[in-house]
Amino acid sequence: MASPYLTPEEVKELTGYVTRAAACRWLDRNGWPYATPAGGGWPRVLREYHDARLSGEEKRRPKRGAEPNWRCAA
Repeated sequence: MASPYLTPEEVKELTGYVTRAAACRWLDRNGWPYATPAGGGWPRVLREYHDARLSGEEKRRPKRGAEPNWRCAA
């Protein structure tokens, strides 16, 4: 079964960069969400998001800092 995250090679192919720092800058500039593992390592991009975005079915993601609607939780 494939990992839920792109491999470092797939991130390199997506961004066109071979260093982690450059790949992260590209992801930031182009609005791709990713996680950085504790202790360093390549950015983790969800495969599901990658596939949806490249197929034109990009899922909307909340704006950074957006608060959940707590009234719905009651």
